[in-house]
Amino acid sequence: MRKILFVIFLLLSTNALAARSNTEWSLHLDTKLDVTYFPEVYGEDTNQEFYKLELDPIYNWKYKDFFRFYLKPTFIADPNNKSDEEKYFFDLSEAYIRYQTESFSIKAGNNIFTWGVTDGYNPLDVINSRQYFDPLHSRKLGATSLVYAHTFDNWDLEAVYIPKNRGSTMPGPQSRWLPREVFVPETPDNDIVLLLPKTLRYSYTSRQDLDHALDNNAALRIQRRGSFIDLGLTYFEGVASFPLVQPMVTGTIVQVSPKTVVQVDPDVVLNTKNYRIRQGGFTFVSNQWDFLFKYATAYTQSLGDDKNLPGWTHENVLGFEKTFNIGSDAVLIAILQHSFISSERENDSNLSYTEIFRRAWMLGGRMTWKEVWNFSLLGLYDQIHGSNYEEVTLGRRFFDAWLVSLTASLIQGPSDTPLGVYEKNDSYTLSVSRSF
Repeated sequence: MRKILFVIFLLLSTNALAARSNTEWSLHLDTKLDVTYFPEVYGEDTNQEFYKLELDPIYNWKYKDFFRFYLKPTFIADPNNKSDEEKYFFDLSEAYIRYQTESFSIKAGNNIFTWGVTDGYNPLDVINSRQYFDPLHSRKLGATSLVYAHTFDNWDLEAVYIPKNRGSTMPGPQSRWLPREVFVPETPDNDIVLLLPKTLRYSYTSRQDLDHALDNNAALRIQRRGSFIDLGLTYFEGVASFPLVQPMVTGTIVQVSPKTVVQVDPDVVLNTKNYRIRQGGFTFVSNQWDFLFKYATAYTQSLGDDKNLPGWTHENVLGFEKTFNIGSDAVLIAILQHSFISSERENDSNLSYTEIFRRAWMLGGRMTWKEVWNFSLLGLYDQIHGSNYEEVTLGRRFFDAWLVSLTASLIQGPSDTPLGVYEKNDSYTLSVSRSF
């Protein structure tokens, strides 16, 4: 309620100011209705259908070219979701005031950051905590922050301070996106496999914050823009975007070598912990010979002495992008990307987003025709586990404001792997969106 009253106060205040000279404002509303169907049953008390409505009002107020107030909250209603935590979602994603001159700007409020240059898998995009109701389509949460940006000729500097970050939101206990057959948790010795019963009851303990992980998060980015080469350096210290997840179970040991295999009882308690990381990153983008070449590398060190912390991780992503003009009406953007990751510890966990990309190829493309039709295709192949993911979308725009699209998402792989754990989550989604 306090957030809603705060938003109403800001809107009334800025509208009063807009009545004066040298100001302008706009108000829009983006709406989207998704109907998603999962053909396979996965778990005894999970959804096979979702009916999700998303509302994103956008309010923008400017005074000359110096001051700006921007507001974009997100509200999602998913009333038939069997996880109470996922039925209704509200986030004040973006709500900030900015003062700007020709060379620098200062911004305060809730912000969404997108650092890094690669698509699909972006190891430098770690500032915002995330909502993981669907781990393959996670959503960033707004970070209350102070941002300073400065431009020096071809150089850009950006500094971010977050007094209190939020920590990510995990799937609800009845979610299809929690393991339902085999659970391979992340452990110090990488030696545990949990066989899950047909009747399964997940629950969460209260989130723990290790080493004040949410407090005093900070980030810095320096970029140099050249005629055909752009370079960037990034630094971040703060909470990891995905928490430690440790299951607490009872059951019967059915195998002791090479890994301990446990047939667990129905009640599984998930103990989650926010932990602190320090990351340094480098980006390289070259635009030559009608190709866009992208490279990103990040070295991340977990901070603290908890025995379950992952230690260091070195992530690398190489990408190629090319635009093709097909006749006079169609444009195709094609992307090829390869990721390779090394780490201090072996990790066979099937509840790890990073492990999907330890050795992975991604091929994608998006084509638009007459700015009315659009078609996109994404393919992901996990070399280590032999798992793969495909997503195909066909969309059509009507009357400039309506967009109707149909998406098929297909997953294949063994259930004890980080992508194959979702094999029974093939889905088909009809989306209708409208901007006002």
